[in-house]
Amino acid sequence: MQATGESNPLPSSSPPLSPPSMGLGLGSAPKDNGLKARKKLPTPKEMVAHYESKGMQPHEASLKVIDDLQNLLLRVVNTNNNNTNLNTRLLRLESKLDSKPGYPQTLAIGIVSGAVIRVFPQVAASVTHIWNSVRASTTST
Repeated sequence: MQATGESNPLPSSSPPLSPPSMGLGLGSAPKDNGLKARKKLPTPKEMVAHYESKGMQPHEASLKVIDDLQNLLLRVVNTNNNNTNLNTRLLRLESKLDSKPGYPQTLAIGIVSGAVIRVFPQVAASVTHIWNSVRASTTST
């Protein structure tokens, strides 16, 4: 920003100035006719005027306004990225939970598997008997 060879006009020992106390539209204003209205965003001229009223030069005030707006933009973008990551993780967790059987399904699986274990020896004996009968009929001819 200081490619023209200017030195920083703000002394390094001075505390950093806080952003303007004007609303930036991030909160909600009182409801009007049942609709949420946002606070009016200050114009760049209003923000520069605010910093100039704090004793800054116009160039310094412009740089401070640019810095504030860039920080606000980064904060909004980071919030959106965090929400996207959170939503992705919640969807993945939900799909894992949906793929697991619930109590009724688990009970049904247990009953069916118990019946299969009880009936399996009889079915295996029947299949063996059929196999032996077919083998005996083919070898005798």
